[in-house]
Amino acid sequence: MKVALALNLGFACIELVGGLWTNSVAILSDALHDFGDAFAVALAIILEKFSHRKSDGDFSYGYRRFSTLGAIVTGIILVLGSVFILIESVPRLFNPQQPYAEGMILLALLGVTVNGFAAYRVSKGESLNERMLMWHMIEDVMGWVVVLIGAVVMKFYHLPQLDAGMAIALSLWILYNVFRNLREALKVFLMASPSQVQVEEIEAKICQIEKVEGVHHGHLWSLDGENHIYTAHVVLAANSTVLDMEQVKEQVKKLVKDFGIIEATIETEISGSTCFDPEHP
Repeated sequence: MKVALALNLGFACIELVGGLWTNSVAILSDALHDFGDAFAVALAIILEKFSHRKSDGDFSYGYRRFSTLGAIVTGIILVLGSVFILIESVPRLFNPQQPYAEGMILLALLGVTVNGFAAYRVSKGESLNERMLMWHMIEDVMGWVVVLIGAVVMKFYHLPQLDAGMAIALSLWILYNVFRNLREALKVFLMASPSQVQVEEIEAKICQIEKVEGVHHGHLWSLDGENHIYTAHVVLAANSTVLDMEQVKEQVKKLVKDFGIIEATIETEISGSTCFDPEHP
């Protein structure tokens, strides 16, 4: 992420100068987008580092959700930037100005190279925060490919509206992907079950353990999109002993690790006994 920050900030400055030089609203729009990206990446680095602090009295589950907070803030910044670009670009469709196509081609080639390398570096991360940033980098690469194609077309044909059209298309593309990633981050904050893990699948595996007759009150949520928490009541056969209970708990905790669950709280019950909290949601 530090490499992505340095590349993003440096290239945003080049874009700003280049956008004024080429009179291209598409490049100026991307410059604004990259400055927003640079701020978001800097914030993401801080929150990502903060998220690895150990649990304490204030945050008993640790600080992992600060990483997800970084993803949400990054997404909001990109949404605001994209909306601003749309507001600036739409009038240019009706009052177009011909940009300097040769300069746009040079900047586009540089943009594909720089953002492609940044996307490669960030792709090595695994957190939701890093995945959000990776999508930003990929969107930048795709954006510059569009600018490159558009600049080549404008070099040979007088189509000044194409510049504003590209800016609008890029903004809409960014908004689509950001909203998709924001939805995933908000699901983490609202304690929804992880989309890649099904509670029913976990419970079916648990029921295959010897002595287990059923599972209820199963709850699954995620700390940061990749590390999950699971709680459940596991019903054991009527002839089960205290030793059986301990062994089943140990087997369940080992089993759920395959689902990305880093902590499981298991309460055991004997078949035929009444659950202490039968109406528990």
